[in-house]
Amino acid sequence: MDLFLLNVKQEKKWHFYQIFLFLSIIIIIQGCAPRSDKNKTLSPSADTEWVTIGIKLPEGIEALPLNVLYRSDICQRAQYNSAGEKYYIPGFNPKTIALKQQGSSDIYQTKIALNGGGSCQWQLSEVWMEIQPVKSAHFAYKDYEIIPSGWMKFYFDNRNDWNENLIKKFGEIEIKRDIFPEIKTSNIFKENTFTLFDGNNDSWKEFRVYNAISIFFFPIYHKNKTIRYEDSKVDNKNLIVIYPDGSIHEGIADYKKLKNSL
Repeated sequence: MDLFLLNVKQEKKWHFYQIFLFLSIIIIIQGCAPRSDKNKTLSPSADTEWVTIGIKLPEGIEALPLNVLYRSDICQRAQYNSAGEKYYIPGFNPKTIALKQQGSSDIYQTKIALNGGGSCQWQLSEVWMEIQPVKSAHFAYKDYEIIPSGWMKFYFDNRNDWNENLIKKFGEIEIKRDIFPEIKTSNIFKENTFTLFDGNNDSWKEFRVYNAISIFFFPIYHKNKTIRYEDSKVDNKNLIVIYPDGSIHEGIADYKKLKNSL
């Protein structure tokens, strides 16, 4: 009987040892895994640096809220490849921040922390700026669908430095661009849209900023220089552009021609 009890005790000890070993392995594995990026709270420290982002809005144009993206190398997000294997990427934390009018002026701006702080130490990565027509300022097009346009993207870290086409900007940044009203009428789909034409060329819209103190956009709006597009009444293949001077051609509007007509 004593031998039986001894065996039972030994089996229990071995069982407890196995449980302890299993739990230890789980704890070690969890300890190796990066922290989750679920905590989105920003808490900038008192000594953090800020960048002022703003726009001088001409009559007839409004600014949409900024799309701001923070990233963290401390808190990461799990991804899976085609083989079902888990890997981790830097965590991301999107925010929407409205630009505030400065008194009764036409300047709208806000301040954004470069280091968002918090337990994840969120770092500012990208800011998107976008504008669109104000429908009430263009009564003739009140029945047209407003389409945002004129976006710009600013990168604050080196995650996109592989892109050699990024325009480099430093310190106090000012960007000016001629903007034109753009009307599109689809005879096929019975749709009318109203947007802004800025050249439709992405090569001027993406910037890598260094030591940024402020970023200001100055759109120069030529409200009375409307570009009109119409598709064919027979098919949707031939797009006709009508310039403010009445000249017509097929295809997309020529931004240089518009600039030269000013």
